[in-house]
Amino acid sequence: MASGDIAPFMNFMGVEPPFDFLQRMKTLINGLDNMNVNVYPYSKVAGSSEIKDRGYYALTDYWKIYEFNATNLNTLGLVQAKIPGNSRKSSLDAFSFISTAHPLPEIGKNSSLVFLNKMSLLPWEKHSVNLVRIKATDEREIVASIPVDQLPYMHSFSVTKNYAILFFSPIYINMVKIAKTAHPFEGLDWYGDRQTDVHVINLKTGAVTSMKTENTFTMHHANAYENENGNIVLDLVTYDDPNFISSMTLNNFRDPKKRDNISFTAKFKRYYIDMKERNVTPYSFPNAKGQEFMTHFDFPKINERYRAKKYCYMYGIAVKIDGKSLTKGAIVKKDVCEKGRDLAYTHDNVYFSETVFVPTPNSKDEDDGILLSPVIDGNEKKSYLYIMDPKTMNVTNKAELPTIVPCTLHGGFFPEIH
Repeated sequence: MASGDIAPFMNFMGVEPPFDFLQRMKTLINGLDNMNVNVYPYSKVAGSSEIKDRGYYALTDYWKIYEFNATNLNTLGLVQAKIPGNSRKSSLDAFSFISTAHPLPEIGKNSSLVFLNKMSLLPWEKHSVNLVRIKATDEREIVASIPVDQLPYMHSFSVTKNYAILFFSPIYINMVKIAKTAHPFEGLDWYGDRQTDVHVINLKTGAVTSMKTENTFTMHHANAYENENGNIVLDLVTYDDPNFISSMTLNNFRDPKKRDNISFTAKFKRYYIDMKERNVTPYSFPNAKGQEFMTHFDFPKINERYRAKKYCYMYGIAVKIDGKSLTKGAIVKKDVCEKGRDLAYTHDNVYFSETVFVPTPNSKDEDDGILLSPVIDGNEKKSYLYIMDPKTMNVTNKAELPTIVPCTLHGGFFPEIH
């Protein structure tokens, strides 16, 4: 391969200039190798919560992951775990590769949860979406398996103390299209006239309760918990459709007019899931007049001490807060408990990445801590790590980074790393 060439590995939306036929064939064989969406720690020893037994992994919506050294960022190796339920590794495992970049801790246990789409090549056998428990990096088991006629594309899901909740938005993986284009996004079929399937999985028994809700596309679940009636309250970010993703091209971003015409329909919403009646009721949070952007945000983050618990504060990134220009964004703090306590930080021509909430040790207040966000300051043409006070949403300090860092996707704070 010549210097400057792009290696023939799969990318979500392809490359510019596009691969030729031979490169596309190599891409399909090589699969996806760009684990740039999230980082997550898994234990290497089942049942252990010891830091010494922990590894750090780079993830995307793919079954395979990469371990890296969290101190010097050197790659340590590929982790291609055996597909749970399969007696041995098989060439057919290549068709069971769609997973999630957002593992979640199983509440009260030293294990994590993910999902895995398993594709069937047999006409009499359905595909399946599987909830997988990860006890250790190489020790995994299926909690529940949901048979489907079409495999949905999902990016994240929710957990409570007793349940995992999957939203199957009506966007499905079309392997024939992927084989033709070698671009996963072009291999997704969206149905704007279909409802969303909601599946609630009992983490103890594996029993699945299924119901439906409104048509919506979602990327990021925020938080969920069980209320006093045993029902589920779930918050996530919805979109009218997935079309905004295909608008995120270099050609559009380099043209100010095209860039500002990109439509972002993100809306932070709540869903009440009645387990007895088996129905799902959507709810839209109110906003003060002129502050619609306080629910029109994505990249939702919470104080992780409140994962699967009733909580009040959600943090997110809003764009085009004036409805016109991408140069006007904000970091928002949405209060889901009381009116009149929403806050936001905004600065023209400053571009914010997903926040990370770091709680103060032994704190009693949910918003007691610091909020971190990598930003690009377009005015100074520099990148910074903003350090903010979540109570006021003011920037209290900032650390200049040695280079301009492009807007990032997801990450975390790991205090044990020095």
